Amino acid sequence: MLREAVSADAEAIATIQRQSVEAMDSTMAAPATGQEIRDQLGAMDPREVWLVLELNGGVAGWGVVKRYSPRPGYDRCCETSIFLNRSLLGRGIGRPLQQELLDRARALHYHHVVAKIWAENTGSIRFHKRFGYEMVGVQREIGWVGGQWRDVAIMQLILQGKT
Repeated sequence: MLREAVSADAEAIATIQRQSVEAMDSTMAAPATGQEIRDQLGAMDPREVWLVLELNGGVAGWGVVKRYSPRPGYDRCCETSIFLNRSLLGRGIGRPLQQELLDRARALHYHHVVAKIWAENTGSIRFHKRFGYEMVGVQREIGWVGGQWRDVAIMQLILQGKT
């Protein structure tokens, strides 16, 4: 089941985010606490959405549509991110979450969607390509994680139709 995230989901969201931080393969964020997640949920812009994916009564993953920039010229551009419980990767559970994020992006009148993915994370790159994202560049040595420089692939999707 997909639904909008609520404050009660904060600890589960933080746990899933922490798994990716510890794996050092998909995020440059520091591990978030449940309170930090609650604060982020409370600070969401009206044109942003945070969704959770429930399986068997628990949060199995989450995703966000967030504004790309507060600058007016970027008003029609958003960024998406998805995080799944690491034990569930590769089982196809991220597909409905990604589709719902894109549907929400359209409903929020975005035209351009950006995904920033570690260049070495070929699984995530393949996943995004299945939804029509295209690679538009790689930012070399943009992040320092785990004692080494990390490259980030920039992927984009132009949403079709009037947005």
